[in-house]
Amino acid sequence: MTATAVLAATAALTAVLRAENEALAALDIPTANRHLADKTAATEQLTQALRGKPALPESARADIAALMALSAENRRLLERAMLAQKRVLACIARAVPRALAQAGGYGAGGRAPPPRQMPPIALSSSA
Repeated sequence: MTATAVLAATAALTAVLRAENEALAALDIPTANRHLADKTAATEQLTQALRGKPALPESARADIAALMALSAENRRLLERAMLAQKRVLACIARAVPRALAQAGGYGAGGRAPPPRQMPPIALSSSA
C-alpha cells in the first residue's frame, strides 16, 4: 500500500475513535457500541495499509501520534465503561435477593412464612 492509503486509514480510524470516545465519556454505551463495526473496519483498513511498510512523510508523525493518544484514551474509557457496567450488575445482583426475601405473604395461621432459600441467579453482560 501507499503512504496515501496509510494516511487515509489513519484519518478514518481517528474519526471513529473520536466519535466513540465522545460517547464513552458521556457513558452513552449504546452509541459507543454502534461504532464497533466502523472501528473494526477502520482498524483492518489501517492494518492492510501498513502491510507493505510504505515510507511515510514526516508530516504523518503528528497524525500517528494523535491516533496513538486517541487509542490510549479509548482503552481507558472502555475500561471505565466496563467497570461502571460491572458495578450496576453487582448492585442488581445484591438487590434481587433482598427484594425476593421481602416479597413474602402469609403462612398458616396468618403468620409470615419462614424465609426461603434464594434460588441461584446469574447475570451476564458484555461491553
